Amino acid sequence: MSSSSLVPENDPTLLFANAGMNQFKNVFLGSEKRPYTRATTCQKCMRISGKHNDLENVGVTARHHTFFEMLGNFSFGDYFKAEAIDFAWELANRCLGNPQRTTLGDHL
Repeated sequence: MSSSSLVPENDPTLLFANAGMNQFKNVFLGSEKRPYTRATTCQKCMRISGKHNDLENVGVTARHHTFFEMLGNFSFGDYFKAEAIDFAWELANRCLGNPQRTTLGDHL
């Protein structure tokens, strides 16, 4: 899925998108159904205050920013954690060609 707007539409609870899952909020709440059960995103996000207040760390470390893009991999009841781990392992090692490992068993 393409990134949704940094300013969420039709959501008075958010001033800015602050997480990759914001665009799927109504799906997770059960008030919306999508024609797909899996999605990946690169969502534009801004964190300025609240639960994820990173302002005091901006500029101090290389990983704290107020604007960033968050990668997301979502399932809407189609698969769960165990399968997601297997899918990620397959992507990293078989599809992207990590030469060190070919199966999860090699890693364990």
